[in-house]
Amino acid sequence: MKLDIISRERLTNGFLKVDVLRILLPNQKEIIREVIQKRDGVAILAITKEGDIFLTKQPRAGINNLNSIEIPAGLLEEGENPEVSAERELLEETVCVLTKKLISLGKYVADPACSTSVMHLYLALQVEKRYEQNLDSDEYLECFTKPISTVYRMLETGEIMDANSIIALERAKKFL
Repeated sequence: MKLDIISRERLTNGFLKVDVLRILLPNQKEIIREVIQKRDGVAILAITKEGDIFLTKQPRAGINNLNSIEIPAGLLEEGENPEVSAERELLEETVCVLTKKLISLGKYVADPACSTSVMHLYLALQVEKRYEQNLDSDEYLECFTKPISTVYRMLETGEIMDANSIIALERAKKFL
């Protein structure tokens, strides 16, 4: 069942679009909610043949952190299939290619109260590094690997704290 949206006002029209919605509830009361319109994304838990996990370190303005450690992730291009996006982002951020089919770890919505973005999670086993890193012009990140046990310790200590990484690492346990 969908919400009864009475009006929508767009506040911004950049990378993130913020809409102010006036909503009529079933009890006939009206509420105002801000909703962030953001393209859907992918995150990839990429593991080498040797059992190391690829991680990225990059600045994240939302948490004012220059070195946020995360699994590779990115946004879908217009009309792009999530699996195609995952393969593209994996190559772009880690310079790795798939040697086996991606395993879906499902999808999730980080904050359905105020965001439209759906994240698709994948596990890539036995990836191989093949090329030099080729980032988008607005990206800055370092890519590195750590053994699986070290990555799970980083998760426990809070060194890794983004939702994509946490959910993918938890969902992947049955495959590792």
